[in-house]
Amino acid sequence: MRVNVRETRMQKAELFGKPVLYTDWLIDRDSVPKGWYCYDLCGGYREPSVPKTLEDEAVMDYTGTVLSPVPLKNPETSARQLRGQFVLHAEWMTLEQFCRENRLEYPVDTRKYIPRPASPEEAGLFYALPSEEDAELGTVGHVRLDFGSSGTGFHTTWWPRGPEELNTPEFRSELDEVVNELRESVLKDRGSMRRYCYGHGGEIEGGWRPNYGYIVETEHYRYCLRCNPGEGDYDGYLTVFDKRVQEMHQAQETGEAMTMGGMT
Repeated sequence: MRVNVRETRMQKAELFGKPVLYTDWLIDRDSVPKGWYCYDLCGGYREPSVPKTLEDEAVMDYTGTVLSPVPLKNPETSARQLRGQFVLHAEWMTLEQFCRENRLEYPVDTRKYIPRPASPEEAGLFYALPSEEDAELGTVGHVRLDFGSSGTGFHTTWWPRGPEELNTPEFRSELDEVVNELRESVLKDRGSMRRYCYGHGGEIEGGWRPNYGYIVETEHYRYCLRCNPGEGDYDGYLTVFDKRVQEMHQAQETGEAMTMGGMT
């Protein structure tokens, strides 16, 4: 699993004379604020557990990760030698506390649509449903997603699954916003989707290879993204449900139950 820098207390440290935060867990790169820098520390051949180099992402001998408000290495070089310039302190703190201590502006999370991992009970929402269930759940349709043979393309196909009146301009506008924001993280490319699934959990049953489910909730819609990154099949499906239709069906069922109860 990977940790979110906004939700995790990390260890105070200094690297090359600069204040940083350290964790021995992998950091979710999607949670790193814009303008901040995240690097992995790697051990050496003789002492793989002792930090020796700073790298953008560790390939082997991973020992920890640092978060920094300033760049610490040339982005064009693969690694920078630490040469003893890494100092850990006993204090643990949140990102907000670190910013306050170092007189930095706390970076506000500007994301509007934040996915959460699906629970096992929600797995059925990510696959094809009988037409009567689609009607009850207010299924608008789903987007079929594919990164192509290169893994870096982005091809989509829309499949309607509900009444045409659900496919409103309001819905289409929000759908575009959701997809465009997810394109910066889980839908960036196939490699990014694999890393996202590895770091965020959400594995759901079904399919001939591992599938992962994530849900984005907005005021009127529920977006269910199923990810199964890999060549030979579509990489994902984004199914959208209109919550107002669900509420209407629930109200009808409640009313019918009350009527039946009054008759007995």
